[in-house]
Amino acid sequence: MISSQRKIANGDVIIVYERHDTMKAIKVSEGSELQNRFGVFKHGDWIGKTYGSKVLSNKGGFIYLLAPTPELWTLVLSHRTQILYIADISFVVSFLEVVPGCVLLESGTGSGSLTTSLARAVSPTGHVYTFDFHEQRAASAR
Repeated sequence: MISSQRKIANGDVIIVYERHDTMKAIKVSEGSELQNRFGVFKHGDWIGKTYGSKVLSNKGGFIYLLAPTPELWTLVLSHRTQILYIADISFVVSFLEVVPGCVLLESGTGSGSLTTSLARAVSPTGHVYTFDFHEQRAASAR
């Protein structure tokens, strides 16, 4: 689990919250920038900030830098496969009695929506093994 007190580092994947209906996953890369209707946001300015920070653009617009929790990850995923949402994921975790230390095998990684929640449920000592026959989907989920 990513602590909200941990500082963002170069190479981290974060969730950029632009508005209530616009979020995206971005890999922080020194020298890169995000451009949107609120202005230009330099990735280098994000490094060293804590998750949850509000950052300003060159035009005075702002975004929030959020930790990629399973709940947020599900919302920002490209829906190239059918995904489970939090209510269904909670049911699956409860029904299967998934607890820390469990070892799980998932067939069909898909978008990774369920996978990330399973990983949090078995942490810190468990493990989730997942497989997807579709190489491009597997690479994207990785």
